Amino acid sequence: MKKDIYIYLHIQYKMAQLLLYGGSSVAAYFVGRNILGRATNSALDYVFNSNADDTIKDIHMVRSISGMLKTYRGMKSDHPAYEAMMSVREGLNKLQDAIDKAEIKREAHRQGYVSRFRTYDASDDNKKIEKLNEDLMKRLELFTNLIQLKEER
Repeated sequence: MKKDIYIYLHIQYKMAQLLLYGGSSVAAYFVGRNILGRATNSALDYVFNSNADDTIKDIHMVRSISGMLKTYRGMKSDHPAYEAMMSVREGLNKLQDAIDKAEIKREAHRQGYVSRFRTYDASDDNKKIEKLNEDLMKRLELFTNLIQLKEER
């Protein structure tokens, strides 16, 4: 009787082991395949740089704002908007420098022996250009408000 119970429990134990090992190996397979698949896709995206955008956001307002500043070229230093105009010029120069640097980086990337096989990623440069553009727009708004304030008097 004891031997029959022992054999029965031993069979139950072996069945539980089989289910546990079988289930865990299936779970490990699917989890591992998912993780390895994502890791492989990420590595291939990095190597081939497939989601890169090489277009640089060239802000066309640079020329129009610089033309507007040429209109106010003879502004006297005692004018209330003079400092704001100088601030707009500084912001415009920073934006133009950022655009020029991004274009130089793109050209240097194209001339490289190994890097020419990858697409140049201009997303960081575009973020910087966008931030400088927002700053320039704030400065320009202050300048135009001060010009209008002087004209209303």
